[in-house]
Amino acid sequence: MRPGMAGRGGEAVLADGQALSGAMLRQLFLGQCLVLALHLAWMPAWLAALAALVAGYRHLQLRRRLPRAGVVLRLAGVGALTGGLWLHYGTLGQMEAMIGLLLGVYLLKLLETHDRRDGRVVVAIGFVATTVAFLHDQGIPMAAGGLLVLAWLVHSLVWLSGGDARRAWRESAWLLLLSAPLMVLLFAVFPRLGPLWNLPQADRASTGLTDEIAPGDIAQLSRSDARAFRARFEGAEPTPAERYWRVYTLSDFDGERWRRTTPERLAATLGRPLEEFVAEGRRSPWLDGAPRFEVELLLEPDSRPWRPSLGAPLATEEPLRFLADGTLEGTSPLASRSLLRMSSTGQAPANPDPAGPAWHAMLPAEGNPRTRELAERLWRESGAEPRAFLAAIMARFGEAPFRYTLSPPRLTSADRVDEFLFESRAGYCTHYASAMAVMARSVGLPARVVAGFLGGERHPDGHFTIRDYDAHAWIEVWLDGAWQRLDPTAAIAPERIEEGPQAVDDGREAFLADAPFSPLRMREVGWVNRLRLDWERLEYRWQRGVIGYQREARNALMARVTARLHALWDRLVALAPGRGWLGGLLGLLMAAAAAAGLAALLRLAWRRQREAHDEALRIARLQAWLGRRGLGVRPGESPSAHLRRVAEAAGDAGPALRDCAHHLERLRYAPLGRSERRERRRQLARREREVRRRLRRLPRRRRGGAQAGGVAS
Repeated sequence: MRPGMAGRGGEAVLADGQALSGAMLRQLFLGQCLVLALHLAWMPAWLAALAALVAGYRHLQLRRRLPRAGVVLRLAGVGALTGGLWLHYGTLGQMEAMIGLLLGVYLLKLLETHDRRDGRVVVAIGFVATTVAFLHDQGIPMAAGGLLVLAWLVHSLVWLSGGDARRAWRESAWLLLLSAPLMVLLFAVFPRLGPLWNLPQADRASTGLTDEIAPGDIAQLSRSDARAFRARFEGAEPTPAERYWRVYTLSDFDGERWRRTTPERLAATLGRPLEEFVAEGRRSPWLDGAPRFEVELLLEPDSRPWRPSLGAPLATEEPLRFLADGTLEGTSPLASRSLLRMSSTGQAPANPDPAGPAWHAMLPAEGNPRTRELAERLWRESGAEPRAFLAAIMARFGEAPFRYTLSPPRLTSADRVDEFLFESRAGYCTHYASAMAVMARSVGLPARVVAGFLGGERHPDGHFTIRDYDAHAWIEVWLDGAWQRLDPTAAIAPERIEEGPQAVDDGREAFLADAPFSPLRMREVGWVNRLRLDWERLEYRWQRGVIGYQREARNALMARVTARLHALWDRLVALAPGRGWLGGLLGLLMAAAAAAGLAALLRLAWRRQREAHDEALRIARLQAWLGRRGLGVRPGESPSAHLRRVAEAAGDAGPALRDCAHHLERLRYAPLGRSERRERRRQLARREREVRRRLRRLPRRRRGGAQAGGVAS
């Protein structure tokens, strides 16, 4: 057996520079498990079975019960992986399928990992897979998990370079510790770059709203606690009754469902230019005046371009699509959480819709006859006065037997508005909004349904969280030259407006039915609710301050740092008497000290670079260092002979000195390849540092105070 091949418990890891032991393979497999854990919430669970299968095969192969995986087996594994992903996702073109393919290849790579080079490839793929995990989520748990995986992979890489596991942990800790300041500096100073490519995204919709609704649709959202977005106001905050977050309007009614009509479809249907219905920019061309609310939104990922606004939007900090109906769209879907700052009116838009009154008064030629008859009767009774007519509808909804419920009965007839108004008389916000809009259109009043959110939970630190169960629908009616917001829910269930859907008694069992383990179910338990609020505050600050750290935040930080440095300089100058010339002298001294420090750092870096490529220079500096401690060179003594002689009297530094001599001779006289020469130089540098560390306590000798070759006593 060659020297260094033996080790405790069997073959030493990488003892011959090539073979991997069972311990190293376990290290790589555990790293794969940690990487896979970051993805499992979004990836198929059968990938974990694939990891176990590969690990089991390698275990049996090491025990010589199975042969090495051949090309056929590996290709079959890749084919099965590709087929499984295709069956699971129906395509390989979306982001999750691509990530699944990367993870599968990462796991299968262990089948053909037999030497150090293969191990490094596995670790390198692990770094890529860890980075890709942040495409799923960028929250605090993902960041903590990513740091753990990073530490494990760095340890694996250091261990692969040689040495034992315990020493590899120490070196890994130093590497991570030394890189932390650079990481913080790059984060704070280096500008964020946009994506260099675009991956096909999965359909992820944070709001839960769709572009068409029927009575009962939004009621389903009361079952979910999924977060739609968060908001922080600068200045005045809206009252609970003013928190109407517009997302889109619906103006096309077919007798059963209300549908959103896009600006492109409107322009094509009406034969008008698209510019009359939508404009891209930072300010709405349809509205003017001073904003009532200034708000910063932290939006969840969404495959659709909608952007919520409190009332009609006026201006934003980034170019968006302002629609003539008073809603807002992004220029592209949101692939990750994003900050949006905007100003708004807080009210329904005052501008007329270019589609015209006739468009917003259209109804199917037939259908819901009893609703039309009721509307015409109320219109006559109100003297054909629009406001009195609408007030009569609201008063009718506020009377028994109408009731507001989170579990409305299903409507099955062709005339669903009739069935609701005259038979079930129990419903959610969409039932009442749909019925009121149909009645308004029945007498020629332009009306449309607005879908969005109402309310939001206010946190102690001042930000609001709006969730799926806050989804709401109301109507807008064109009156007196402006759109007027009307919410029939305020008549039937005013507690819904003030306190949210959880305050509705009828059908309370439906609230959060799809989130049985939601901490919101325990909001009445004081300490649990405090923990929930503390965690949400921490997570919000993380998303806003770390993930949302963009160009504006960086510029503001740099401005603050520069201002403080100027203030510190002014304070130092003020402390100096005769400020003028003494301040200038102080500045020159500081500049000279900075230049000297930079020169020293450059000199040290240049020396390290030379030593890394010149083993003779490294040994010469080591000999000089030993000479200053009484272990100098004797006349005519070669460097190797000097180091071996000194090793006899150097105590526990002796083995390292002998290794230095051995590596020096191999580097100077043996025909080594490039990779082996590079590895020898690494080993020489490591052992040279060990010598200095073990002999550092020896006292330095004064010049002429010791004989060359003497040993310090």
